Amino acid sequence: MSKKQFVIVKMLIIAILLMLKTSTNGVVFANENEFTNGNRDIAKIDEFMKNEIERLNIPGAALAIVKGNQVEYMRGYGVSNPEGAEMTSQTPIVLGSTTKSFTALAIMQLVEQGKINLEEPVLSYIPWFRVVDEAASKKITIQHLLNQTSGLSTYDGQVAISQGDQTLKEHVQSLEIIELTYPVGDQYQYSNLNYNILGLVIEEVTKKSYKEYIREYIFKPLEMNNSYTDPNDVENNTIVEGYQTVFGFKVPTQQLVHEGTVSSGYIISSAEDMANCMIAQLNQGEFKGKNILAANAMSVVHHPSSFIGNDTYYAMGWEVNNEIISHNGWTENTYSKVLLDGEYGISLQINSMDYFNLNEYDAIVSGINKLVHNEEPSLSNSNPFMKYVIIDLVLLIIVSLIVWSAFRTFKPGKRKITTSRKILTGLSIVVFNWLLPLITLIGFPTLFGPLSTVKLFAPGIGHLVFLIPLLLLIVGFVKLGKVILKKNTLDA
Repeated sequence: MSKKQFVIVKMLIIAILLMLKTSTNGVVFANENEFTNGNRDIAKIDEFMKNEIERLNIPGAALAIVKGNQVEYMRGYGVSNPEGAEMTSQTPIVLGSTTKSFTALAIMQLVEQGKINLEEPVLSYIPWFRVVDEAASKKITIQHLLNQTSGLSTYDGQVAISQGDQTLKEHVQSLEIIELTYPVGDQYQYSNLNYNILGLVIEEVTKKSYKEYIREYIFKPLEMNNSYTDPNDVENNTIVEGYQTVFGFKVPTQQLVHEGTVSSGYIISSAEDMANCMIAQLNQGEFKGKNILAANAMSVVHHPSSFIGNDTYYAMGWEVNNEIISHNGWTENTYSKVLLDGEYGISLQINSMDYFNLNEYDAIVSGINKLVHNEEPSLSNSNPFMKYVIIDLVLLIIVSLIVWSAFRTFKPGKRKITTSRKILTGLSIVVFNWLLPLITLIGFPTLFGPLSTVKLFAPGIGHLVFLIPLLLLIVGFVKLGKVILKKNTLDA
């Protein structure tokens, strides 16, 4: 890029950032009965939710708040699909990694029944289980999987998200080529693979499918009538249609098949059902006089075990920070978070995914938690779309420069090529067309995740981040070829 081009680009960025003001689309709010025991300021909660949904351009959301063993607030907001169907407290939404709390609960039920021992290796329940290191395979216990300390990596767990079209057994069998990145039990690493394996352990021990077990022993006793493990089972096609954020704009999309990874991130539930689940979690396993888990076993589920950082520990399908127990989750086009704080429980579900503004989604739950404790939440005036304006603009400029560079490469040159110019051109090709693209292609997955996952969770931008280096490499080879051809012509 010449000095003149750099100045033009800089001025263009400053001008656009100063002049561009964007506004999010309006949201239609669902009319639904509110539940309250009269101790909370419902109007404040409702106003806060509406403000955040509009500011973040969220198509639809469902919120449930419980206190003790009672539902205090429950409502749906916005729409559940492009046709404008209302989002309600009974609308099923895919939970993402909040699913892990259900898988952990199922495992602890089987521990309580004496069918599983936390200290037993996985091989005791899945005799053929293997990773690359056979000795390490024998050391991985149920406890390691629950606490995310098996040695299976975050990266490999991310890759697994796009491989859910296998059965659960086929998915776990494919781990025989996976290498552990830490010794077993040595280090916390959040990996979806741990909970996929636990899903198969449930199947092997009970001789039931994961789907059948969860439905019979968790959904039914908790009266979770709008909860599923298979989207094909959702009655009357009421499941939400999720939205992905493509270059800053919400676009309705269909999820991939996730049969083989359902136990780590693809249970489907409603706000109403999540309220029942939270009541059981807050009341030592008891719901309407029934115990789905003994009090001491529920304490084990919530016990902080693996240090994550910043005073946060991983328990079993939950993160624990001081007195707050929580877990969030997201799929390619949905989001959820459950937070248990003393006697209160909060569940938020959203039918969209915004990879670059996930902290804003988490902040909604934090704000609601402040409100239920009679504190004022921090209100943000930021426009999340501006992140996309900057990213989109930078990517547009880069693509434009690549196109311009390619055009100049094929354009007949009339200027005299000096030795110094040849050297600068050669350095430019090495640095901008080979070195930087290769660093990006090799280093980006290490920092941000595998290509398949980045494309899945950040479509458009994720695709361009990998397409741009490839284009630069192609242009670099074309430039080199032109130089070689020109040299051979001159030699002849």
